[in-house]
Amino acid sequence: MIMTNVLDKIFRFFCILLSLLIILSSIFMVFTISKPTKFPEIKIFDCEDIVQNIKNMEMNMTSIIYVKNESGEWVESQRLHGEENRIWVSIDKMPEHLLNAFIAIEDQHFYEHKGVDWKRTGAAFLNWLPHVEILSGNQGGSTITQQLIKNITSDNEQNASRKVREIARALALEARLDKKVILEAYLNTISLGNGICGVQVAANYYFNKDVSELTISEAASLAAITKSPTAYNPISEYEANDKRRILVLDFMYDQGKITQKQYTDAKNSKIVIDNSQQGKFEIPINDYFVDTMVENVINNLSEKYDCSIDTATSLLYNGGLKIYSTVDTSIQETMESIYMESKYFKQISKKDKTKHIESAMTIIDYQGHIVGVVGGSGEKTVNRGLNRAYNVPRQPGSTMKPIGVYAPAIDRGIINYNSKLEDKPLENYYPDGKKGPKEWYGYYAGSMTLIKALERSANTIPCHVLKELGIDISYDFLTNKLNMKYIIDTDKNLSSLALGGCVYGITPTESAAAYAIFGNNGKYYKPVTYYKVTNSKGEIILQDDSEGEQVIKPGTAVVMNKLLQNVVYGSQGTGRGIGSYSKMKVYAKTGTSSESNDLWMVAGTPYYVGSVWYGFDKQEEIDDQAAAANMWKRVMTSVHKDLEVKEFDLSTEIETKKYCQYTGKLAGKKCTWTGQGIFVVGVEVATCDGKHTSSSSSDQTTTKPEPTPTPKPQPTPDPEPDVTPTPDPEPEPDGDTSEPPADSGDNPEGEE
Repeated sequence: MIMTNVLDKIFRFFCILLSLLIILSSIFMVFTISKPTKFPEIKIFDCEDIVQNIKNMEMNMTSIIYVKNESGEWVESQRLHGEENRIWVSIDKMPEHLLNAFIAIEDQHFYEHKGVDWKRTGAAFLNWLPHVEILSGNQGGSTITQQLIKNITSDNEQNASRKVREIARALALEARLDKKVILEAYLNTISLGNGICGVQVAANYYFNKDVSELTISEAASLAAITKSPTAYNPISEYEANDKRRILVLDFMYDQGKITQKQYTDAKNSKIVIDNSQQGKFEIPINDYFVDTMVENVINNLSEKYDCSIDTATSLLYNGGLKIYSTVDTSIQETMESIYMESKYFKQISKKDKTKHIESAMTIIDYQGHIVGVVGGSGEKTVNRGLNRAYNVPRQPGSTMKPIGVYAPAIDRGIINYNSKLEDKPLENYYPDGKKGPKEWYGYYAGSMTLIKALERSANTIPCHVLKELGIDISYDFLTNKLNMKYIIDTDKNLSSLALGGCVYGITPTESAAAYAIFGNNGKYYKPVTYYKVTNSKGEIILQDDSEGEQVIKPGTAVVMNKLLQNVVYGSQGTGRGIGSYSKMKVYAKTGTSSESNDLWMVAGTPYYVGSVWYGFDKQEEIDDQAAAANMWKRVMTSVHKDLEVKEFDLSTEIETKKYCQYTGKLAGKKCTWTGQGIFVVGVEVATCDGKHTSSSSSDQTTTKPEPTPTPKPQPTPDPEPDVTPTPDPEPEPDGDTSEPPADSGDNPEGEE
């Protein structure tokens, strides 16, 4: 027993000695740190980095996504954050009683000390000794300044050396920063449970309020959390929090920070938890637009600031960014609702019975703003998973013809709206030397107008035109003008660039952006998900200020718009099923890859361009050849339901001239069979030499090779009538009899 008492005294003596040494060393640091002008070269425990982090607010902060409401006002939609959920708010926007609540319970001498409360620190050291309790358990030895340092550095070791570092840093911090700055940083970094950092998010989370609206009682409730965010959580440990809340109010009253009446009213008020905002802004699974926006912002940050993807990702989730998004929430909700309906995705894979058919869709406006996007069917279960609309390319089939061939060829005067072309096979098209490509309707039609070539989606004609245009010109247009990043060198061939048989292909987002040039007078806008992105200080770091690039002439865009309207309204148009989506016009192109493995519908209205892909993730034949068109129509009918009817805002840079109906060229003096056609202003078009022999006129008659293959029957794209009156028809060849009668086995959607 005597031996035990001796050892106890020796232990206490060494503890007291150690405490004194720490205090003395800390006091010494006051004189070396608190006067930085005399000792600018001294750097104690990275205190300068801590100071800069506070000044620049370089701490993990929650990013916020904003959307426009029906009134066109920006409203908060969703929050993005890493492990820490923090929104920085100026101390000037915090109520005075909130500041007083934290000071009263955590550091009542905050405005008096210079970073360290020596009395409390000494008492805290002595409290370590056995059987000694000098400092009340309601307040620890650390000041607000010291707690701030722990919040920023995560230096939480439980030993004496950590305490020395903390004291040194606190003294240095107070010598360099104003008390107001320190208190603001503290209140924005303090842990308040449930992954929340800072009083703004805590006010949102627990009370569904802005921090400026907190009552004295609610402020005391938040201050009560700090001792132990788990033990005093207002939701899970309501009674413990309420008991400590009253203690905070006691401290506030005793220290003269509130009046008797304020104290009584606050003490008697019942704390009402309202965490409904949690479900509104804290969304565990993002929708496809947010996923797309996250990828878009990360990539653009990385590109603009020449940083790694990891660094850009960290900035997005932890940088306190404000992202003003392009989404139209009503359109996004419409798309998601339709894509949740399993009736559109009934076909089951023959290769894997657990997989069903899929689809994806992107809708953009004519300035490249993505207003809605869905990357798959059914319920979304993961964040930043497979997004078929944004980063999964598929073979585009015949949707490649207008962008890879016809538009650049018209822009260069190689063909025009009125051109007469030949539907005939190319020599040595296939690797084995055979002629090709095959026509999906089973025969080669001979002489055909460009109007009909697009309307029926002929295969040989774009190949002939591409040979004249040049593979390199087409490739450059697709990759450098239309920014199709999945088109590669291996695609420099007729099959890929004319018919869409690419190695990888394009995405619905790329497709929608490319087709927008036919509705906005030839300007390409890179698809984007935001108007601007600001940092935590409100400075713009990304902005959509693009004026677009004129990739084809305005007149070319008008001609393509008119040609593609015939795909919908022509009697043999492959896209005629979508014509009744609205009273407004629409231009469109369908696409089907080899073996009917991928279906597409890309179409533009006076408001938006929508691109739909439909198929299996692992390619196999699709049963319903009208599925992509039906998805487009289902979505866009709903989107346009309440929109004001309007026309395309098209350029006037086209002109009407007389042309030869034998050749499609400008009519020469010897041309006797002419009509009025439309031409692009400024594009030189060849003039017919007038040599119309009987043999050339015989080209008007179509001869089908024998035997004629009969295409297999396919579902009609839509139960609407096959023929829709053509709206405001442009001048067409007068008395043109060059086209064959419609074949009874014609399949509107099944082109190669």
